[in-house]
Amino acid sequence: MSSSQQDLRSLHQDLRALRDEVKVQVHLARMDLKDEWEDLEHQFSRTASCAQLVSNEFLVDLKQRLVEFRQRLTG
Repeated sequence: MSSSQQDLRSLHQDLRALRDEVKVQVHLARMDLKDEWEDLEHQFSRTASCAQLVSNEFLVDLKQRLVEFRQRLTG
């Protein structure tokens, strides 16, 4: 496996962990955050089904959005 494939796999694992953490917190969230979460969850699901086709930039952007969303939930 190439280094870039390993990087993408690692990034995807980070995304999965973030998603799982945020998913637990969403149950306590306001309705507007729940709508935003559904959009993020949909985008994550798309990356899981076509991980080889998505760009690193897309994954980095999605990870950043998940981090920011988590901060809004806890913050």
